[in-house]
Amino acid sequence: MNLFSKRNAFRRMFSFFLCLLAGFLIFERDGYLAIKNTDDGTVYQTEFRTNLLPPSDRRLLAQGIYCESPSDAARLLENFNS
Repeated sequence: MNLFSKRNAFRRMFSFFLCLLAGFLIFERDGYLAIKNTDDGTVYQTEFRTNLLPPSDRRLLAQGIYCESPSDAARLLENFNS
């Protein structure tokens, strides 16, 4: 396992444990940006297509991006949409 694979595995594990603490997870679902409320498991899918994003952003979304608050999640989604 190379360093890149170890780093990705750590990020996935870290994101998983953060989600257990409750918050929001932003990820790609069926080619669109989606956000999951980790408190109740509700998933909201946006109308923004991820294929319009740079490869680096798509890699982050493949791992999932954890946000602690609704305002952080909204700010991140806004950044992706701009």
